[in-house]
Amino acid sequence: MFEELRDETAQALQKNGITEFTDIQKQAIPPAIQGKDIFAKAPTGSGKTLAYLIPILERIEVQGKGKHFPRAIIFAPTRELCLQIGDVTRKMLAEREGIRTAILTGGVDMQKQIRSFSKGADIIIGTPARIHDHLRRHTLKPKMIDMVVLDEADEILKMGFRQDVLDDLAFLPEHQTMLFSATYEEDIRNFAEELLKDPNTAEVKAETVLPQHTEYRYINVDEHGKIDQVIKDLKKSETQVILFANTRKTVIFLTDLLKQKGFDIDGIHSEMDPKERKWIMKRFREHELQILCATDVAARGIDIPSVGKVISYDLPDTMDSLIHRFGRTSRAKHTGTAILYVTPQQRKYLSDIKKHFQS
Repeated sequence: MFEELRDETAQALQKNGITEFTDIQKQAIPPAIQGKDIFAKAPTGSGKTLAYLIPILERIEVQGKGKHFPRAIIFAPTRELCLQIGDVTRKMLAEREGIRTAILTGGVDMQKQIRSFSKGADIIIGTPARIHDHLRRHTLKPKMIDMVVLDEADEILKMGFRQDVLDDLAFLPEHQTMLFSATYEEDIRNFAEELLKDPNTAEVKAETVLPQHTEYRYINVDEHGKIDQVIKDLKKSETQVILFANTRKTVIFLTDLLKQKGFDIDGIHSEMDPKERKWIMKRFREHELQILCATDVAARGIDIPSVGKVISYDLPDTMDSLIHRFGRTSRAKHTGTAILYVTPQQRKYLSDIKKHFQS
């Protein structure tokens, strides 16, 4: 399949150690290059970023030395995911000159962002609300945009950006739309029906991307015993750990309590200051922090290296969310442990959980 790509694209893939496409890439790339709309259900670790980025890079042409008008726009729910997509894009453009990118997110001074964006860009990566601000101010000229991506579309909906996206798309001329979601619930199906025209469907079952070198464990514990159990598990951990909780309140509680107990821990959630969250993530990536406590904002779209242990303090609402959490360990063939705490009220779900994970 590589031989059908631009030389620069194939060289960039090889330079980054990619020798074959993943399942989602095999399904999505050929029709996307042809300009067809795509509806893809793809969990974390399936290679979805390249599934939409390669078609963009294959179709886009250099505009010259003057101001560039955007050809492609990639919507993502969080600033961290936008930065990660930007990193992948720059790596893929290492062998190709003349294609500009711009990242438009909150947490950055608007006027400074406008100045940095003054010469335009070919590929825009941004959050729906900030992109809307630029469209409204006419600092983003959409007249040439003919490729649109909604990455982690289910998270975009959960974070309340549905109307922002619809308002943003209303500014655009006729375009191809590629929608990627980790779940296939009714709201995302309705959203896809509203936005896509005769789409090609691509799907990777969550089970096919489960880490293959992970020891899966569940621990029966009552709600009041969770604290003692997590302290016990963290004391035995010599590697980095991600501790997942369902709510911001629980993340703050666990982080404060475990700090008092002497653990090297910090926490992130979607409502905290973006600069603080970025600083915490940087420390964790650079192994300056042993334990990261997080809501599911850290399970998707954030470039977290493989860790030795993942603990799900709470049982998440969906199996997909649990798979995303456990997908943070045993990446790139590393070994790891994934632990789930199960209360007596939750034991009725164990049979379904065991179908997905080794006990």
